[in-house]
Amino acid sequence: MPKQLKWKKVMSGILALSLATGGGAVYLSAPVAVLAESALKTPFTDMSAGHWAEKHIAKLYLQGVIDGYRNTVDNTLTFQPEKSITQQEAVLMALKFSGLKDEAEARFSSSMVFFEDGFKVSDYFTPYIEYAFTEGLLDRTEEYALASQDQDQAWGSKPASREWVTKLIVKAIGQNAIAQQLQNVPSHFGDASNISQRYLGYVNAAVQLKLVTGKTETTFAPGDPVNRASLATLFSRAQYSFPVQYAGQVNGVIAGMQDGVIKLYDKGAETSYYLDGNTLFYHYNSDKPITVSELVEYSDITVIARDGIAKYVEVLGDVQHTENISGTFLRNVPEDKSFYLWINNAPVKFAYDGSAPLVDTDGKVLNIADIKEGRALTLVRDTFRTEPQIIKLVADAQVPVTKVTGVFTDVKSNLIRINENNSYITKELVLGATVEIEGLASPAITDLVEGSDQVELSLNDKDQVTHVKVLNRDVKLLAGAEIWEVNEAKNLILVDDAKGKVQPLYLTDKTKFEYFGSAVDRATALPLLKTNKNVVISYTHDSVVAIKFIINYTGTVTAVDTKNKVLTIKTAEGAIAAVPYVNTIVGDINKPMATHLDLRTGDVVTMMLKQDKVEATVIQVHRTNQLEVVSVDVSKKIIRAKNILNETFNIDVNSAELLKADGTKGLIGLYTAGTKIDVSYIGAAVAQVKIVAPTASNG
Repeated sequence: MPKQLKWKKVMSGILALSLATGGGAVYLSAPVAVLAESALKTPFTDMSAGHWAEKHIAKLYLQGVIDGYRNTVDNTLTFQPEKSITQQEAVLMALKFSGLKDEAEARFSSSMVFFEDGFKVSDYFTPYIEYAFTEGLLDRTEEYALASQDQDQAWGSKPASREWVTKLIVKAIGQNAIAQQLQNVPSHFGDASNISQRYLGYVNAAVQLKLVTGKTETTFAPGDPVNRASLATLFSRAQYSFPVQYAGQVNGVIAGMQDGVIKLYDKGAETSYYLDGNTLFYHYNSDKPITVSELVEYSDITVIARDGIAKYVEVLGDVQHTENISGTFLRNVPEDKSFYLWINNAPVKFAYDGSAPLVDTDGKVLNIADIKEGRALTLVRDTFRTEPQIIKLVADAQVPVTKVTGVFTDVKSNLIRINENNSYITKELVLGATVEIEGLASPAITDLVEGSDQVELSLNDKDQVTHVKVLNRDVKLLAGAEIWEVNEAKNLILVDDAKGKVQPLYLTDKTKFEYFGSAVDRATALPLLKTNKNVVISYTHDSVVAIKFIINYTGTVTAVDTKNKVLTIKTAEGAIAAVPYVNTIVGDINKPMATHLDLRTGDVVTMMLKQDKVEATVIQVHRTNQLEVVSVDVSKKIIRAKNILNETFNIDVNSAELLKADGTKGLIGLYTAGTKIDVSYIGAAVAQVKIVAPTASNG
């Protein structure tokens, strides 16, 4: 059995905490631009600005994961993005991605490695292929067999196919176990029959982990070759879920921006980086470049720097790591550099040296000495430092919140427009503006229906929109329902809901369709309703608001019918789904041999579904166990822990989200012997490890 790969990844679930205590929230605006917009291009002369993969290629080049082709005459550099990548090149990129290229070179050389006859690899790549075999990234027996079946082309120079590369990436990030669990789960792609059985579990795992998508909305094209731009994009996107440490790259929080310098807070220290005209700026949620003015102070970013200059800056999250604490002012204590607020029927002391600005809600600059007892005061404080610092103080100017109503028209950039009595009104949305739609959990601006929704806009003292409430909609959800008929001519679908009642619903020109997380048009979606039976339908009255195709449900068990083998759950969005199961695998970390008879109401579960019918194939129970750390292997990311019975065992946290006691992201070095931890499992897989806050004691 091959040894476990020693991937040097640093897992970091990017979680930003925004806490409001007491009164209304105070938001920090994005800083003004400190530079003119840069050219925003890669170092490769054959990559035009705006190329669909330029973000990923630039990042991996600066990380040292990919190289270009150097012209020795004029010293220019090209990338050749459309060139098909060979299998041996893909393996080398995987080792660079994982930081293992140097180790491979140290352990093997071309002269000391001999492969089986018929397995041909270029001399330069020989050490890397042997290392991949030895460490389990490649299966020697499998690849030898594949090479023997295709003697017309050397194994190493053979173009890497999409399914072959998918397996390579899943193994490179240490997720082989998930692939094995999903080996017998049918793929949702329309060309699933073309996916080789040996790769099926890896394709399913890559889709579930959001590493790959189809070549189109409905096809995977498993045998198509992968070009250099596509593979660079795959490895780049993998870093969002499975980050890797690279020389010169640091993740942290923007602690300040001024005069062409960005300050990054990480591991208790601030580091300053210069920005110049060649600095690239990107956002995690888009492949298009942004400008420096779109960076937001106190949010998460990653910086790749050389000689103190930031070459690449990417926004990792849109939430500012700040908290708003509101109360009633009691008194100022200048000799102690502090003041007191009355919060929740108790005085609370805050350190204040006067450096943070103090203004009222009209923007008027104030002095702490001028604040009288009883005045409402909100402080904005960071949450990322060990000792939180006050960033801003805002005193209440008693300006009432105003409201305007009208029909929602559209949103462009950060401006929302409504129609009030045939007159258009445009207002600016504040960062973090909330949306309220009755019956819809966690709605966003994108859930508003143009020309239909009657909305109420809540405005702050700067005439900015802080909250949008839909007044004329009550959205209901149908989950676990069976679609009996789709009548495109009449825009009608007949749905058998969870109670066995056939319900007619009508599609409108506003109906949205989402296929496994990606928006699709109506023409694409309607035929899929005949082969993909698992959907969540949101509707108001008899009109369909949205139809989402899904591959799993997560929710709380509300009923277990063991006789008829039906499990009923309530999702986080409030939908009730009654899902049948037949020969279903039940995964429960607390009961390795669990069956459906062990499921209980109140359990939180994730159900993997068949494609062609409403039926669960795998039921994974969510559990959280409190353990105590015994020891930690930082390099392998293994925590040895014990339970209340003093039984010890290893916990592999390579794929887990690591959190501090306050819920912010943590590193494995924080998990020292004796630390109490809450370990959250989905089935047998570790999903999250959080440090338990020590219990306060008196005395």
